[in-house]
Amino acid sequence: MKDLFLLMATFIAYFVKGITGFGNTLVMSPLFSFVVSNRVTTPVDLIFSIPTNTYIAWKERKNISLKIVLPLSIMLFVGIIPGTFLLKTGNDKMLKAILGVVVIGMAIEMITRKYSKRKINRTNPLILIIIGVLSGILAGLYGIGALLVAYINRTTDNKSAFRANICCVFLTDNIIRLFIYSYTGILNMHVIILSLLLSPAVIIGMMAGMKVYSMMKEDTVKNSVIALLIISGAVLIIKSNLI
Repeated sequence: MKDLFLLMATFIAYFVKGITGFGNTLVMSPLFSFVVSNRVTTPVDLIFSIPTNTYIAWKERKNISLKIVLPLSIMLFVGIIPGTFLLKTGNDKMLKAILGVVVIGMAIEMITRKYSKRKINRTNPLILIIIGVLSGILAGLYGIGALLVAYINRTTDNKSAFRANICCVFLTDNIIRLFIYSYTGILNMHVIILSLLLSPAVIIGMMAGMKVYSMMKEDTVKNSVIALLIISGAVLIIKSNLI
């Protein structure tokens, strides 16, 4: 039953990614956390994220802006180091409680977000640094880059540019964490074997998501994901016995 649950959770996560281009980690992390440690969930999702982000970034490569990607990538690197340390040494109960709060916060941000149709040419450097470092910490802990999603959405002027830059930044994050996780031992043989077992769910989920994308309203999918995130985050907080 545990393996079946993990397969279904992986399918749902990458079904969402196939539709939106992101969101796999926000769905996968809380669902996986019901049955496995975050020290397993995060590196497993990392292994899946590298090929999927590479595919989307390459497909949308003409829309990549180095002015967006480079500074965010540097700030991500700064935050990933302490985030990885917390992942390796932190109490798993505490990590699940923090993840619950983060997931609910991201869901609320998705509800209240106002999409702008105009490209923002000037950005506050302080905001860039805060978002980049916090995103790095969350990426090191859970592989979550939702703060970047909100930021890049406001600094790009079309859907293709958004997908290109968000996946390119995520790919940079993936490569950095691949080396750090390997060095610290977070990425181990158990994680690799589990990833191989779950890989069919990733492929099927991505294919199904991209197919449904052409037939389904984006708002319907977004609202479903938000509901799932809020429920999952609330249950994680309750299960942690910290509230």
